[in-house]
Amino acid sequence: MEIWDILDENGNKTGKTIQKGEMIPEGYYHMGADIWIIDSRNNILIQKRSPQKKQSPNVWAMTGGSVIKGETTLETIERETFEELGIKLNMKDIKLVNHYKTGRVWIDSYLIKQEVDIKDIVMQEEEVSDVKWAAYEEIEELNSNENFLHNRWDYVKNVINSISYIGKELEINVDRPLGSSHPQYQDHIYKTNYGFVPNTISGDGEEIDCYILGEDKPIKKYKGKCIAVIHRLNDNEDKLIIAPNNKKYTEKEIKEITNFQEKYFKSVIIM
Repeated sequence: MEIWDILDENGNKTGKTIQKGEMIPEGYYHMGADIWIIDSRNNILIQKRSPQKKQSPNVWAMTGGSVIKGETTLETIERETFEELGIKLNMKDIKLVNHYKTGRVWIDSYLIKQEVDIKDIVMQEEEVSDVKWAAYEEIEELNSNENFLHNRWDYVKNVINSISYIGKELEINVDRPLGSSHPQYQDHIYKTNYGFVPNTISGDGEEIDCYILGEDKPIKKYKGKCIAVIHRLNDNEDKLIIAPNNKKYTEKEIKEITNFQEKYFKSVIIM
């Protein structure tokens, strides 16, 4: 029988536990973890919950589960993914993209870019009845029709949309050129050209912002390839990293170049 830690409203352990299946006391929570697996074509691996499930049977979902006492959330997604699908995750590539509470559970939501052959998947019958790769738009439709697990997609859809730009060549309007000041904070100087992708929508409702690397002069427009996304954990905006087609940057280099502004935020870099 699984034993879960009971958490308070802020996600802290109370020192009390509960067995799976027992009622969680009013005002308290347990811990869960999700993993969103995305391939090189930006399709998302989703699974259909078994009709045997007591909660939300026969709906599509990401992979995930409850954290057993003594586990970390990373250990939970590693265990659940192997148990339910027979997939071994490349744990070094996993990124935490959200931490939130919904219903009676706190969720750590993770993302990984990993190739998986559907033919190699071994489904756990009592948990999973089907599995497939789905495009962003398909999951949007499933979610809007209540055929996707409730209160999961809305917490990751913006970052998944952002990473869909990786590998694409984009035209950028530069509104804060290299050496210019922030419009509200005059002492904040831009150490890269900084702009936005026209006709896009970010998590704040504005167009998606970009750092442009590899240009040592102020510019007004630019065309280059998106090589990465900076996902802010304590903000609702993601930032695209744009570079010349023939130029490569490491995660460490991107972090150093953008630190003049990203040092004010908690973030992860997804490549």
